[in-house]
Amino acid sequence: MSAICSGLSCFAQTDCNPSLPLFKFDGDQSSSAKEIHKLGTAPEFPFLRNMSSPRQVADALKRNDDNNTAGISELNDMLMAIGFNNGIKDVDESNITMYRIPPGTEGNMGSAGYSNVYCKLDTDPAGTKSWKISSGNGCYMYVLAKCGNAFYPKTNTPRTACINVPVNVTGDMTLNSSGQTATTTDKVYIYYAMRRHHRHGTPHPIAEIPDAYPSRPLLLSTTKDVQMVPETYKLTVNTPDNTVTVCPDSTLTLPATINVEKTSEYSGYYPSAKTEYKKVSKRVYRRTERKMRRAKRLERRVARITGVHVDEPVASK
Repeated sequence: MSAICSGLSCFAQTDCNPSLPLFKFDGDQSSSAKEIHKLGTAPEFPFLRNMSSPRQVADALKRNDDNNTAGISELNDMLMAIGFNNGIKDVDESNITMYRIPPGTEGNMGSAGYSNVYCKLDTDPAGTKSWKISSGNGCYMYVLAKCGNAFYPKTNTPRTACINVPVNVTGDMTLNSSGQTATTTDKVYIYYAMRRHHRHGTPHPIAEIPDAYPSRPLLLSTTKDVQMVPETYKLTVNTPDNTVTVCPDSTLTLPATINVEKTSEYSGYYPSAKTEYKKVSKRVYRRTERKMRRAKRLERRVARITGVHVDEPVASK
């Protein structure tokens, strides 16, 4: 399945809410940037410190949402500024991702007392671990994992607004399936015609045996035949929407319907089980019966010695 988007048009967007100090920059401040090499000395939102996953961050936000504190009020203002109309209440795990801010990144960082300082982050050669909170409208903020302080980078790269784009979903294909398994069992019996004084006055009920008074049929061999019955299916993918809204820093959700339709199935020969009765002399029948009894006794003896069941020998076709 593929989504083909065309007709994109982008335009520059100003900072999410430059009226808040966290998102406001005054010209070129590089020369005055405070270099930060250590975090945790002045935490801004202590309840967000040392989280290990987006789920933990989301849970910590929900647990503290009802606290009537200056910290919650400050954080709600920041979240509303980046597009969450109800602040913390609108943030869930899907809005939070782990992100390492590259060394040397400059921007505004919150501190204890809810003041802000323009700084240059240089805490870890691998990047400062943070939690990126995105609203889906192109605006975002960071919460530094070590200290729970807000951070917003200064960038000269213009952001793009959310736009609507057309969607073309393709995914029709034909699937060949081996289908169902067809198993048949062929059996071969032997018998002999009993003499008059052994007939007991009642014909044998098995229709496949032509003799009216056969002996008890003796199973001589069993052969199993396993075949696959092929089938063909058509797989179709489509979406109910002709357009979708695409925003920076947000996951594109594209609902789609997958239809599976059987288009053909095996119409040839389906194997059927066969049972064959072979007439032999009474002497051959008795000899075979004795040998089979000895074979079974030997199998049971081997099974007792080895603890392993011995399968009966099966004649092949």
